[in-house]
Amino acid sequence: MIALTCFGNAFMAGLRVPEFFPLNSTCIFCDRVNFVSAKRSILGEHIEEEISKTPDQWFKYLKLVGAKGICLSLKPANSPNIPDWISNALVNAGKTWSMEAIIPGHQSCFWTSRWEVWTQNAQDDRIWRVTYEKTRSNRLFRKKTVNLDNIIMRLTKVLVEVHDFSLKHKCNGFMGVFADALDTLNSKGKKLHGYHKDLAPHGFLSSEALTVLDACQQSWVFGGMGSWNDLWFEVDAQKEYVRLSAQLLQTVNEAIIAGANSTLSSG
Repeated sequence: MIALTCFGNAFMAGLRVPEFFPLNSTCIFCDRVNFVSAKRSILGEHIEEEISKTPDQWFKYLKLVGAKGICLSLKPANSPNIPDWISNALVNAGKTWSMEAIIPGHQSCFWTSRWEVWTQNAQDDRIWRVTYEKTRSNRLFRKKTVNLDNIIMRLTKVLVEVHDFSLKHKCNGFMGVFADALDTLNSKGKKLHGYHKDLAPHGFLSSEALTVLDACQQSWVFGGMGSWNDLWFEVDAQKEYVRLSAQLLQTVNEAIIAGANSTLSSG
């Protein structure tokens, strides 16, 4: 969604963008990425109508209907039974990421994703099929001001804390991960460590947005077995670990949104 937001905003700004699917690194394990509009039949059946077969067609569709850009947003699960930093390891978990397309009249429509494994033996490991569904429309759009300098300061603060914690408790593997994220932030994006180097067309991101999104890649440690979520400590250290994990997830999510949404034209 980060890459779709950045590429979509570049396309709607009138820039020439490289082909997104199947070449972009964010969809190398995807066999299909399509976009549909859904409605209920008279009998209450869920009916989907395909709007675009690929992200590249979707960009053209949005521009055709007069969309001005895309904003990325997140609705946390906030489940009383499982913290968001743990549930993030689950596919299609309770949290809801969405892309908000701004259409004429300062209205907007939302697109959410559904990931499905269609086969475990797909060629080139393209085991996923992703469907983006238009879920809501005609809400009045209100753009939020993005302050990337403030985000960088807050992200640096929590990464320093969690890095110190990982050093103190000898969290092998994660010490280097957090150090690399801080290296990106301290170098102001001159040293990039994230895997995805094509989240946006080359040269489209500001240096601040590039820095933030790269650091977020490195500091995204939330997963299943063998991940940051799989650690356990004694009582006091465990409390600190839980606090830092929740704070890290919240700050990284806010930074992702700020970095991606900074690509939305002010017009």
